[in-house]
Amino acid sequence: MADKRRREAPDLADRPANPHAERISPDEFGRLVRGHYGTKTLIFDKAFAERVLEFNTANRRINRRKLDTLARQMRSGEFENTGEPIIVSAEGVLNNGQHRLWAVVEADAVVDMDVRFGIPRRVFSKTDTGTSRTGGDVLTIKGAAYGPQAASAVRLLILYRRGLPEAIREFVSNDEIARAFDRWKDIGDAVATVQGFSFPKSVRSTPLYATAYLALRSPGRDRLQGWLYTLATGLDASRDNPAYQLRERLMRGVEAPIGTREGLLERFALMIKSWNLWQAGETVPMREFRWRAEGKGAEPFPKVEGARLG
Repeated sequence: MADKRRREAPDLADRPANPHAERISPDEFGRLVRGHYGTKTLIFDKAFAERVLEFNTANRRINRRKLDTLARQMRSGEFENTGEPIIVSAEGVLNNGQHRLWAVVEADAVVDMDVRFGIPRRVFSKTDTGTSRTGGDVLTIKGAAYGPQAASAVRLLILYRRGLPEAIREFVSNDEIARAFDRWKDIGDAVATVQGFSFPKSVRSTPLYATAYLALRSPGRDRLQGWLYTLATGLDASRDNPAYQLRERLMRGVEAPIGTREGLLERFALMIKSWNLWQAGETVPMREFRWRAEGKGAEPFPKVEGARLG
């Protein structure tokens, strides 16, 4: 799986070395911790990151998903110095940056990062307490209409491409969402199309935006409006109509609780199954229209027939 994801990473040209970045020894780093006040841009490799992590004597628990994402970015060359510094307090304790340092170690990467020296340890409790920028914020800043909805759909599509249901718990960074949006800018068309219908609250959801986008990339794209109309209204449809069946299933409630990853998966799978039947002009008995990831009647996660994510 990891090798597959590395192959899916965009081909990025080798970035030139940062002319402002310094490569220093661990001893010099220690002298900076003891006596420097200010910021320096330093080059980190595995050995140097391991030495700096010796200052990580009192910090929060590692977030495995965040660490895996950073390591993946470093392996693929997507990681960039954002100016957000590693912070080492004047007392010699790491205040911020453990995930990036551990990612350098795990990826065996060479990256440049800013390091802030001279900050007192007592301000640790105030670090990273501002409002986090969401994926929706990032896409809105990039000019996307319906930024929050588009970001949620992009995140789900990234996980779909990685391989559901196994990938459902994996972390997706704002940077990955922004890069995917740059490749899938027409997702705005899918979101706008869905927004053009008045769906019941139990039907309109992130999986609907994602399925509509995949449908627009499938051979049956010209039939999307009809599928959405039936799904929104329930009109002019027989009981074996796959859009009507999806509507009824969602209106009654899926088996997994709403708001859970399992519920998200089940809704997405049912929408994909409904669309595949609709674009093929097929029907299925209501009692057979279901999806389970495990247990009796378990099925692999469905794919939208003929849809490609570039």
